[in-house]
Amino acid sequence: MTTDVFKQLQKSVLVGLLFGVALNVGRFSKEGLTMGNLNYFLYVFVLMGGTFFMTGWMLNRRRSDTTNMRIFAIKMNQKGILKYDAQAQMKDGKIKKGWLYLTDKMIIFANTPDPDLIEKKAVRLSIAKAESIERFKPTPFTNDGIRVTMKKGNTYEFYVGKTGKWMDMINEIKFGDK
Repeated sequence: MTTDVFKQLQKSVLVGLLFGVALNVGRFSKEGLTMGNLNYFLYVFVLMGGTFFMTGWMLNRRRSDTTNMRIFAIKMNQKGILKYDAQAQMKDGKIKKGWLYLTDKMIIFANTPDPDLIEKKAVRLSIAKAESIERFKPTPFTNDGIRVTMKKGNTYEFYVGKTGKWMDMINEIKFGDK
């Protein structure tokens, strides 16, 4: 489970509880905690929370505002330097959504849909200048974090799916075929 899915699940549970309690408070006050009232509460909880979860999950997939980031990936792929790319988040005080690219020499994070600014505002991290690149757990339930520590001391944290594959490809670039 990725960090953004986990956060969406937490919000969905809160929405389910909120609507479940709000729609059943009259029943609970009149009849008490009967099996029928608990079943109806559970029904509303699952219906509202599940709907909120599925809607949020579908809307957070590849959206139209990431089209230019995909075009940027296609350009790099045509030049033969792109190894892997995926939708990701970068923690820099706050969470920024964007795309993470792995090239033959760099890790690039772009988070602007403006095609003119992608190449100018992208965060570029040289793999050769990285002191360490490691996997970490952003929450107790997720394991989708990549932490890049540069030799100058700057640290960058990314949340991206298939972290094992990312780490294998980064290590292959950094250390060669060992």
